[in-house]
Amino acid sequence: MDSRNPFSTKMEIGSSSKQPTDIGSSRSSDAEIGSFSNRPRPGQTITDPYTKDTYLLILKIGSFSNGRCPVYKALFSRNTYRSGGPVPRGYVTLKIIDMKLHQNEFKLIQHQLQTHLFQPQSPNIIRSKKTFFASNLLCVSLPYMSEGSLRSILSTRPEKKLPENFIPVVLREVLIGLRDEVHVFCCPTLHKSLNAGDIFVNIHDDTNEMSIKLAFEVSIYDSGPPFEEGSLFLTPKNISIWGAAPEVFESENEDNRGEKSDMWLLGITALELVYGNLPVKNRRDLNYIINKIREKKKFPKSLEKMMIKRDNKFKKLMDLVKRKKRVFSREFEEMVLACLRENPENRPTAFELLNTPFFSDIEKFKQFVLIEQ
Repeated sequence: MDSRNPFSTKMEIGSSSKQPTDIGSSRSSDAEIGSFSNRPRPGQTITDPYTKDTYLLILKIGSFSNGRCPVYKALFSRNTYRSGGPVPRGYVTLKIIDMKLHQNEFKLIQHQLQTHLFQPQSPNIIRSKKTFFASNLLCVSLPYMSEGSLRSILSTRPEKKLPENFIPVVLREVLIGLRDEVHVFCCPTLHKSLNAGDIFVNIHDDTNEMSIKLAFEVSIYDSGPPFEEGSLFLTPKNISIWGAAPEVFESENEDNRGEKSDMWLLGITALELVYGNLPVKNRRDLNYIINKIREKKKFPKSLEKMMIKRDNKFKKLMDLVKRKKRVFSREFEEMVLACLRENPENRPTAFELLNTPFFSDIEKFKQFVLIEQ
């Protein structure tokens, strides 16, 4: 087999002429565990010691825990008795936690896996396919989402935003996931960090069908390059600190948080999708934007210009002319404003929002994703 082929098992990418030992294989020695040669990297194979299934790391596609833990696209091969060895079965997303270096992440993942083991499952939520230990690594296998997160997709577009008629296509899938798995009546849980970076898109190779799924807890990670300091995007870290609902912001009481807090984040996500970069650096900026759109009940064409006007003492004459034509539909504006109501009791549930006439077909968004690819 050609060693230049990324699927070659003859030699790993970036390896020396000496054949390296696969992580988790029976050939691994105690001395190699935790050594540089045993750390995951593209071209290396991780073997499930129990089943002998293998995961060939193809490409690093993201990270989590502030970039400390890697996430890879991996070729999954199932070990079968009849074939006498692993047989390729397709790609997966593999999250890897070094238990010696990242004890907190390891404990959190363990807790999340155990908590939701017997809860109802929705096809709109990205679920863990399998977890296993390989040497000092905890590996979590997730479905592979070929296009990455919606935020990653939009970051490659010139305007970095989504046309309004695609918004209901995306958010409908998110709301179904919240309704059917997260905010379920029998045992409700909360998402807590809902944003465009947690909405993932996949196009199936065989059927060319598109699916939009929401990452939740164990399946959450940042796709694409790490966020730059000072980025105008609402990163998951920023959302948890100052983009949260009013009842949650700066509150140390977890009892203040409820499913309506997630609906607030859905409203913030809708603004991010339709405007692209949100020009906010702190809670004061966010509150100004929300209060302004509540007051006007007409969303501006540009949030950046809104912020410039706030900080500029001298307004131009043209700024005093009121805009009469709507930039967005009344249905979209009413949906967002409903999610961003100050009192959580007045915000709609996921079930209630899905019953509004705002939500529609996935085919339109499919064409948007496929263009220029």
